[in-house]
Amino acid sequence: MTKKTWLSVTGLVLVMALFAGIWLFTRPDPNAGSKDITVEVIHGDGSARPFEISTEEEYLGRALVEHGIVEENQSSYGLYILTADGETANEMKQEWWRLTKAGEELMTGADEVVIADGEHYELTLTVGYDG
Repeated sequence: MTKKTWLSVTGLVLVMALFAGIWLFTRPDPNAGSKDITVEVIHGDGSARPFEISTEEEYLGRALVEHGIVEENQSSYGLYILTADGETANEMKQEWWRLTKAGEELMTGADEVVIADGEHYELTLTVGYDG
């Protein structure tokens, strides 16, 4: 291995370690105890159904499964939401469930969303994978 290659690999490992450290220290801590949240499922026909949830769960994914709002489908990346409130997304039509919090897009899966008392989430059946 040349010195230049060795330095490049070492630099890459250090950058990865730095990002991992930043993520570990800045991620939100789970909130223990009872929480009351609202999850609104917005169906493909535009109708909406709110679910008022009281849970001890710390992460949204477990609370959604616990209350039967979504079916449990685990992938290598965590909970994969295919069915919400009895409606199944048709992947052949590029349908999927968009997860938002108070209207703002979430950049993590439901299994990684730390919940707190009083929060409002939306699951919206969306068509098209480009956003």
